[in-house]
Amino acid sequence: MANLQKYFKGFHDAIKLEYDDNKELRDKRDELINFLRENMPKDACPFETFNQGSYSMFTGIKPIDDGDYDIDVALLFNLSKDDYPNPIIVKKWVHDSICMGYDDVEMKKPCVTVKFESGDRKYHVDFAIFSKENQDNNTYMAKGKLHSTPENRCWEHSAPEKLVNDIKGFPIDAQDREQFRRVIRYMKRWKDNKFKGQVNRPSGIGLTVAGLTHFQSKYTFEFFANTRTYNDLDALEIFVQNMLNSFISVLDDDLEWEDRLRVFLPTPPYNDIYGKMTGNQMAHFKEKLECLLEKLQNAKVEMDPVVACELLAEEFGDDFPIPETATTAQKRGPSIIIDNSSA
Repeated sequence: MANLQKYFKGFHDAIKLEYDDNKELRDKRDELINFLRENMPKDACPFETFNQGSYSMFTGIKPIDDGDYDIDVALLFNLSKDDYPNPIIVKKWVHDSICMGYDDVEMKKPCVTVKFESGDRKYHVDFAIFSKENQDNNTYMAKGKLHSTPENRCWEHSAPEKLVNDIKGFPIDAQDREQFRRVIRYMKRWKDNKFKGQVNRPSGIGLTVAGLTHFQSKYTFEFFANTRTYNDLDALEIFVQNMLNSFISVLDDDLEWEDRLRVFLPTPPYNDIYGKMTGNQMAHFKEKLECLLEKLQNAKVEMDPVVACELLAEEFGDDFPIPETATTAQKRGPSIIIDNSSA
């Protein structure tokens, strides 16, 4: 079988988004936060910020086609939800302040979104608003749109910093963690490539949280050299297989059986991230996963790296490199090699 690790690494380099190296993203985030601080209403409470989403979890990828570069920022206000039972009041502080200097601003149910362009790139920043000074010492997220009725707005128990830290620190081993992040990036690009335009498509955070349960590192250990050689194809195969094995049959609202993958947030509110997907959307998701698994397995046993990479490019898109000619395996001296699959 062909050794495809270098092609996976080339693919990873092509899709990886390094936010700290992207001056446009960093500057725009800072510009918006500074603008907010300078233009908040006088009766608004002070706030702290931290980065969340793929920005802070080191799992960001470059968008394909005309997709936006997105940044997720949490605003933690020094206030109690009991003093502001209507969360829209707090969200309006953010929404109305940004509207003073920016044109494309929208209050969505989970956040306030600012869209802008720089050159030929499109960006958007999602500001999630939280209450952090509560009697129970919990953090709550402001949910609701600008004109939401009372039943459609609330303060939802949330632990955004814990979620970020849990994912940033997984797995414990640093080298395994790098493979985990590569695998998540591969899966996110696969998702973007295979579910273009679908409503309630599998989300990046859903794939990332699924990885906390379904990812296993895969490498060989060369004893005399005391080095690890990671195999991302094997790790991907295990990850996808574990996801498929986790589908369960449940009764839908019409008392019909359907197969579903449930991925629960490991922090409050502990909801099923894929809970909004319909039965048909979930069935489509499973079919796509089964196709991906088949392509991974076929590529794994293929002797010609050209053919193997062509199979993988069908799933991951044009950024997956395809060599022009088949390459031969490198000759190596004798060594003791131990295969590893971490739990």
